[in-house]
Parts: sequence; C-alpha cells; structure tokens
Amino acid sequence: MRRRLLATSAAVLAGLVLAPAAARGDAGIFIPAERVDGGDVVGLGDLDIARDGTGAMVYVKREAGVSHVFAARLVNGAWQAPERLDGNLTTASSQPAVSAGDGGRLAIAYISGGALFTVTRPAADQPYTGPQLLSSAASNPSVDLSINNVAYVSFTIPGGGGGDVVVARKDRTTSQFAGIPGALDVAQGSPAGIGGGRSRVAVAADGVALVVWGEANRVVARRVFETRISTAPQDATADLLGGFGGGPADVPDVDVQDDSSFAWVTYREAFSDGHTHAVARHLVGSQFDPPVAIDGQGFPGVDNAGPPRVDINGRGEGYAASALGGTAFGAVLKDRNFNAGVPLGPSFPSLGLPVAAVDEAGDGLVAWQAADLTIHARAYDNVRASRTVQAPQRDTPLSNLGAGPADAANGLEAAADRAGDAAVAFAQGVPGNKAIMVASFDRAPGAFRLSTGTSFRNAARTPLTWSPAFELWGPLTYSVEVDGKVVGTTTTERFALPPTVRDGRHRWRVIATDRRGQVTRTPRRTLRQDGTAPRATVRVSGARRSGRPIGVAVRATDANRAGRPSSGLRRVTIAWGDGSRTVASRAAHAYRRGSFTLRVSVRDRAGNVTVVRRRLTIR
Repeated sequence: MRRRLLATSAAVLAGLVLAPAAARGDAGIFIPAERVDGGDVVGLGDLDIARDGTGAMVYVKREAGVSHVFAARLVNGAWQAPERLDGNLTTASSQPAVSAGDGGRLAIAYISGGALFTVTRPAADQPYTGPQLLSSAASNPSVDLSINNVAYVSFTIPGGGGGDVVVARKDRTTSQFAGIPGALDVAQGSPAGIGGGRSRVAVAADGVALVVWGEANRVVARRVFETRISTAPQDATADLLGGFGGGPADVPDVDVQDDSSFAWVTYREAFSDGHTHAVARHLVGSQFDPPVAIDGQGFPGVDNAGPPRVDINGRGEGYAASALGGTAFGAVLKDRNFNAGVPLGPSFPSLGLPVAAVDEAGDGLVAWQAADLTIHARAYDNVRASRTVQAPQRDTPLSNLGAGPADAANGLEAAADRAGDAAVAFAQGVPGNKAIMVASFDRAPGAFRLSTGTSFRNAARTPLTWSPAFELWGPLTYSVEVDGKVVGTTTTERFALPPTVRDGRHRWRVIATDRRGQVTRTPRRTLRQDGTAPRATVRVSGARRSGRPIGVAVRATDANRAGRPSSGLRRVTIAWGDGSRTVASRAAHAYRRGSFTLRVSVRDRAGNVTVVRRRLTIR
C-alpha cells in the first residue's frame, strides 16, 4: 500500500523522551518502540499500513509449545490486542504475510502443517473470515491487496526441480481466494520459488499483479491479468553491470505504481568482481530498463550485499534499502531514476536487513539493525519542486534498550500511510522471552483554517467553525484560544463561546492536539463578539377601530451600555398580527374588527433579536 511520511524527525529514546512538537502541520516525531505482544514469540512475519492509516502486523507465537499465527490491527493509531488467526488448526503455523487496504480491510496468508491458508477481514467492523485452505502443500507465501480490494497471493508448491511458483486471486467483491491454473515458471523442471528465490507479489490500482521470483539462479518477473498469466515473462537479471559480468541472483523484491505499466524490482546478484551487489531495475511496459546498483559502493565491490528491499508510492517515488558488509544503505528513487545508495549507519554484519517505507508525498524512511543489535531509522523529506536528491535526516534509535537485543533475522518491517505516519516493527529479546515491538513516526496534525469570518457575531449562539486538521492516527482535541487564553476544548470543528467572553474585539485561534501531544495552530484572526441584544421601545397610536390607521413607531439602539463595540442595527420588522408584515421603524396599518398581537422584532448585525409584543383589540 502507498503511504505518506514526514519531514521533521526528532531524536528520541534513552529515557523515552519525545522532542517538543512543532507548531507546523508538516512536522512529526519518532515514537520509541512499544511492546505489542511478548512471551514465547518466534518472530515477526509482516507489517502493512493502508493509505487511510489502518493496518496490521502478523507474527508467530507459541501456545502450549505449538507455533500459531497472530495479528495485531492498527486502529486510530493504536495497536489493538492480538488475535489468533489459526484458531481451529492444531498444526504448527509459520510464514505469515499481510496486506492492508482502506477501511480496515486485510488479506493474510500463512503456512500451517505444510499447507497454505488465507484469511481476510472485509472491513474494520467485520470479523476475520475462517481459514481458507488454498494448497495442501506450499511454502513462501506473499500477499498484496490493491486499493480497489483486489488481492493476489503468490507461493511455492512442490514441483519439478524442487518447486513451482503459482498464484491465487481474490476479486474485490469477495473474501475468498481462487487459484489460477498453471505455474508461473519460465521452464518446467527448473527450481523456482525456493530458498532465496521465494516469490513476491505486488498489485497495482488497476488490479494487475506483478510476481517476481528466483528460478535457476535468475530473477524473473511476470504479470497476472485477473485470472490470466502473461505469456511474456521478463528476466530481470543483469548480464553486465559496471563492467562486470552478472551471475546468480536471488531474494527479489517488487513494488508497483498505481499504473501497472510501471514497477521496480530489486534483488541481489553476484558479479565477476567476486562480490554480490544490490541491483534495481525499472519495468516499463514489457521491458526492463538497464540495471542500477543501489548499494552505494559501485564497482569493484568491497563487501557482499544483503537482501535489498524497495517501496514506491503510486506516483513512482520511493526508496530502496540494502546492507553492504557492516553498513546500511538507502537509495532514493526520484524523477524515475534510482540514485546511488548512501551510507546510513553501521549495521550488524549480514543481519542489518534494512527496510524502506514511503508515503504519497515521496517522504520516507529506512530502518535497519545496527551493529549493537538496536534498531535505527533515518527519515527522508522529498521536495517535489526540487530536482535535488533528498539526503537522509539524522540517525534515530528506535528500540527499547530495556527489552533486550533486537532480532531483525526474525523480523524487521516498515510501512507508512498517506498522511506521513509510519511504523517500524521488529522482534526483540531472547528465545523464550521475545517481544513484538513497534516504533513509529507520528505526523503532527495537518495545517487547517478558521472558517468563521471577522464580522460581528454572537459566537455563543452561532458557534465558531474551522476546517478539520488532517490526522489519520487517532482523534484530535481542539482548543479554542481567545486573547491568548484557552476558553474551551472540543473534539468537533465547532465551538460556542462561553458567556465569559465579553462583547467587543478579540483575537482567536484554534489549536489541534493529537494523541501524542503534538500540536498544530491556526493563525490568529480577529473576532468581533456581540452577544447583547438591541434595546427597543414601541409606541402605538391611532383609533383602534376597523378601517382606521394604527401607527407604530419603533425607537431602537444597539449601543452597548458598557461602551464596548457593537454590531449595529440590521433591521426592524413589524408583524401586524393579521398576516401583514412591514420592514421599517415607522409604519401605519388598517385592521378589520378583531383581536391581534402586534410583534416588533429588532435584529442587530450579529443576529441578536429583541421582540416587543402588543395586544390590540379593534372594534
């Protein structure tokens, strides 16, 4: 799923101290890791966040010595209590994968007892479906859910040469997957989808999927159109890069733009310089652009690369993460080109396992396991109007030092929503006492505006209003400030002033505060308050006989008795009581015989009204 992350990072940790929240609507803070579950945790499987800020993580935890799959959902920025997904299965489960869609939709796949099962959640307010058996013998599932609720799962089944890569599809109107006949393999009998060749799948907004996998030491990509497998698989492996010949390739990763014609594939490949490197290739239509090295070292290499990861948004902006020896690298995808990776910090040799996340504005982060077995991240701030490639921001430690060593080998994942919020999930601790931890980057509330104008009003009767501040993770509290003092709070975008605010001219603004205490303020604006009704005297003259004119003279004023500014009179309305009405302060009217109630309304420009009534009997 595509997401949006933000710009301003603040160093945190040590004492779990948060940096002061900025007043800008585009700021945010890193939140140190929080424990989601613990005990006999085996490891983290996957994490995904939809564009609307909902999402889930899946992981494996032992109960009574048997491994089972659990999910923790992300709702309003808070992780919910874990839920077991294989409750009716007694066999050991493993390899869970998850993808999230707007509205709390989830698609999940996992292995139990050597068989592949899927579970879906149609919406946040609906329960999980029961486990659906897709294949009695399978491994290495990967799942992705499009923004239009079409999902694909790719996986490996036993086959000639050790394995075949196959795929199943869920239509947007259903909650069940259906297998697509035929294997994706380029050649029957060749080993596909096993070991480092495990498959990965990504689905574009138009519902077209792209599957990548390793086959016979090559990396292959193939599209799936609904239930039809493309007849033109593409070999992504680089035959030559930097003057060195290519060799065996594995651990592919993939992501697509909203338009399925454009995708990026990353993988690790050995070259004739004697080292392995992280490589990225852009798939445009049915052809791959030339390969690009993204591990930052160029050629000749000095170390061997770890598995690279890639994340791009719907517009084709994103980041790739890789590790080379003892250093984590981040590469920026900008203007349809991947730039060389830059070092982010020391990583644990061969197990730094960096991951990337990007939002819809092109901001992002890369997280990795450092040499001291802690989790670190560096954020990126994309400026679309600039052609300058964004540099990583400061190094921020995320893991809770009191929870033991991080264990990226058993899970490290990152994801972001469209608003700029991001989560980094990982396993931390020692066997038998391991926890699932989640750190996050929480974007401050978005900038918003006051709606109420500057003309006089009675804000106790007609509430002040403003546009909502953009926030996906949790409810907001709005504080209304008048002349530098908070006069009340609300969770809606309207507020009636208390009577303690006197008539006259004031300055006001609204402050939005999120669940983390970050604030965004509107600019101050003039408030002209008039809560006092005008005063009026009514004189009635003339003979009260049928057909004879009755005169009415209204004397009114809106002047404030305390001398404060007032809005002034707007109009005087005389309702004669027989259905006739006159807008004037002086008028005459002839009645027929009967009893009538004369009603005089005096309204000021702030909407305050004074009503004077007279009972008339006409003979």
